[in-house]
Amino acid sequence: MPEDTFLKLDDVFFLVQIFCTFALTGIIWFVQIVHYPLMRKVGKARFARYAQAHLVLTAFVVAPLMTLEAASVLFGLLHPTPWITDDAARLGAVLLLIIWVATFALHLPSYRTLGQEFEARAYRRMLFGNWIRCYAWSFRSIILIFNMLQAFTR
Repeated sequence: MPEDTFLKLDDVFFLVQIFCTFALTGIIWFVQIVHYPLMRKVGKARFARYAQAHLVLTAFVVAPLMTLEAASVLFGLLHPTPWITDDAARLGAVLLLIIWVATFALHLPSYRTLGQEFEARAYRRMLFGNWIRCYAWSFRSIILIFNMLQAFTR
């Protein structure tokens, strides 16, 4: 079998990045449009317990994907690939940094508060932080799509 039929390491990391970014984009929009509005219906008495369970269960799904995505982006920055331009890789990395900062500076602190009791300000901060993540992941997905199309048309 010719050597060029095998996936190279940069191909694998790019595929991992695509999978993780697309999965996280879908998850984040589902949570923002469906799940968070439904949180309002839980009621104050049960909200803290619900928020704690939501955080643990969501982290179980999202944390591995975020970690793999970050590793694949870092690999792509250190080892340029024909799949993504250098500028697009840097922009994607900046967007990923924005996602991580929004997660740890806005989102998780809000969840810690909401895990104790419902607080309208913390809920609004959580929603705001999540909108940042929705847009950043969406832009990352768009960048990856355009770069894939360019790579296939070369």
